[in-house]
Amino acid sequence: MSLTNKLFSLLGFAEPVTLNRFNSKNLFPEQVFLLSISAQVDVYIQQAVTELKLDIIEYGDDILEKSVEALVIDATTYVDDSSYQKLYLSVQKSLKYLANNARILLITNAVSSKQSVEENAFVSALIGFTKSLAKEVGRKGSTANILFFDKEAIDQETNDNISAALASPLNFFLSAKSAFVSGQVLTISNKRKLVTQTPENLKNKKVAVVTGAAQGIGAAIASKLTGDDYFVIGVDIEAMKYLLVENMTKLQGESYILDVSSKLAGEHLTELAAQYNGIDLIVHNAGITRDKTLAKMPAHFWQQTIAINLLSVIAINKMLLSDNAINTNGSIVCLSSMNGIAGQGGQTNYACSKAGVIGYVNSMANELSARNITINAVAPGFIETKMTEQMPFFPREMGRRMSALGQGGLPVDVAETVAFLGKESSYAISGQTLRVCGLNIIGA
Repeated sequence: MSLTNKLFSLLGFAEPVTLNRFNSKNLFPEQVFLLSISAQVDVYIQQAVTELKLDIIEYGDDILEKSVEALVIDATTYVDDSSYQKLYLSVQKSLKYLANNARILLITNAVSSKQSVEENAFVSALIGFTKSLAKEVGRKGSTANILFFDKEAIDQETNDNISAALASPLNFFLSAKSAFVSGQVLTISNKRKLVTQTPENLKNKKVAVVTGAAQGIGAAIASKLTGDDYFVIGVDIEAMKYLLVENMTKLQGESYILDVSSKLAGEHLTELAAQYNGIDLIVHNAGITRDKTLAKMPAHFWQQTIAINLLSVIAINKMLLSDNAINTNGSIVCLSSMNGIAGQGGQTNYACSKAGVIGYVNSMANELSARNITINAVAPGFIETKMTEQMPFFPREMGRRMSALGQGGLPVDVAETVAFLGKESSYAISGQTLRVCGLNIIGA
């Protein structure tokens, strides 16, 4: 145990478990335990989990004495007050065999006016249950998340349509790709339907634009998308040209120098998109911090932060969309921040801009659904970057330790989440914000 870990152990912080992140050998656990709090597993969940082609073990009251590496809990059927007791008893038994780096995913119905008051109360109660469970299992490097299943909003002509909507989030939350995502809530619906492309419209590679791609999280996103077979256009400012060109050359992508806050940025990117017959994914990662308490904040700190982190996103998307530069089945992913949700002293400008991103994403979802385009946000927490390396020792270490997983995330954790939301197969997820923060122990 290092000296730092010994110090924080004395303060009540356990030494964190090393997280198993994605590689070619550990994408999924070998087995998935499928648990229902009612008599029978929902047919759509059953079909979606089966399609993962893993060893699925269904069980009720009798828990098999095997290591539980992945647990899917079907909580879609509320019977009566006994459902709370069933939830408690069945999940408690499975925790006895929970492995390190395990994945727990609760699936339940979304709140609906067609459900009873009791059913909606149960659904809402599951959020508190899941977040608390995530904080308890985090000491094992394990995660727990909850997926709301809006059956009313999903095309129910065939079971296949609903199972397809479930497939992408199941793949993500049960895999090593979601190692630093815990205690999160996601809803699937059909805000956008998947449109089959005609052969003449298919490209050899999909095209992704990533702003702020020269280093850190942006560089990790560009690398991940390249690995997912995108042709990536990395965008950054003139001062970052050397790093940008170096990174994009390695990825066999394209470097594009641009200040996203320029009034002509949207026009330039639209012209660029035309060279590739449109883009399939744009990731708005470029951002800055200009920290000062509001009482002491210079006007240019405020203006620069809002302009780059929020207003540029709105302006660029408006231009791209007006010129149909984002293709059918395309996606927009915007980088927000946990501080946009919880706030942070000395960051009124930054938190304001990042909260604005969340509101913007939520407001645009319905409009874009008619164009078969999704829009979502990713909100990182404490991520190990060159910027966090410069923080004073105690604030840096507290930032790392104050998550359920007891450690900071890596840029690849954000990149995996961006890639998940940008996939065509995530077509039923839009207007949402997914935090990559390991779940804060205190607060939001």
